[in-house]
Amino acid sequence: MKPYDELTRLGRLRRMRQVASTALEQYGIRAERFNLLRQAGNTLFRVWTDTLPARRTTGDLFEPGQYLLRIHQPGYQEVDAIELELTWLAAMRRDADLPVQEPIAALDGRLLIPVEVPGVPGRRNASLLRWIKGRSVKDHFTPAHLRAQGRLLARLHNFSAGWQYPEVRCKRRFDWDGLFADDVGSDMPNAEAWALLSPLHKDAFSFVAERLRAVMEDWGEGGDVFGLIHGDLGVDANLLFWHDQPRAIDFDDSGYGYWVFDLAVALDACRDHPDYARYREALLQGYTEFRSLPEHQAAQIELFLAGLEVYWNLWATGGTHLYPGMLPEFAERMASTADFVARYARLQGSLD
Repeated sequence: MKPYDELTRLGRLRRMRQVASTALEQYGIRAERFNLLRQAGNTLFRVWTDTLPARRTTGDLFEPGQYLLRIHQPGYQEVDAIELELTWLAAMRRDADLPVQEPIAALDGRLLIPVEVPGVPGRRNASLLRWIKGRSVKDHFTPAHLRAQGRLLARLHNFSAGWQYPEVRCKRRFDWDGLFADDVGSDMPNAEAWALLSPLHKDAFSFVAERLRAVMEDWGEGGDVFGLIHGDLGVDANLLFWHDQPRAIDFDDSGYGYWVFDLAVALDACRDHPDYARYREALLQGYTEFRSLPEHQAAQIELFLAGLEVYWNLWATGGTHLYPGMLPEFAERMASTADFVARYARLQGSLD
């Protein structure tokens, strides 16, 4: 059998389909068909089957007989971190009827299962989620969508604040160290990515990072400011709508972080929009319908948004330096995020 690393992309896909078939057997599923959605990072398949019973849910949340099978990328998330994500999703569905993906237990009751297939190196882990209805609005979102997202984020935060979840050390953290002190996720040490920045960008980025450090140290990590968050939920990513109702997907990068960080991520899609203030107001109106937001936290949303842009730009700087082929895809956003950070720093009086 030819080694996996020597296979073509099509050859690897054939092997991963074998992994998918083996995984589905552990759920007692006979798939009518399953289609590859993505092979980079986690390998994702959309599965159609009538083997599992359909479930009626409030608001017609799921597509009957359709599922998302995830073959988790080796080394990206530890088993404990994935299991926490799945346990959290299951609890949100069971205890609060939140519009999020619902994990399916295998025949042995586990939400995360190991899969081994000859010709595929190592052991893979797999999970199965009900296919959630909805469409992206990233090309035509309005303040009403941000208001609906604010309501959903508040409900997610309320649930997390009251849920007794285990502290998993390997789960991602959106604190200062998690954003700036560790590697930036692009195979390049953080210090090396900082060194590649232009002097102008470095000054503005350093100002934002240090101000964010001061705020985080002042706030601490008590339950009033910090908890288990999505970390990547925006109208341009991982937020779907069905009949104007929002639903959240892809909790793969969720972790421990500041509630305000989720609000900053929500505003990332409209950070350069002429009507940014309207979108911000709509988001917070929706949020405060279900959860209070102290004024001192709301006042720092733009700082957290600037910190998010610094984090992303460092990741992209490292990635495009190591893999120049990424540059055409990321160059425009790298420039716009750097401009946003510079504007923020200038408004705070840090740049002449």
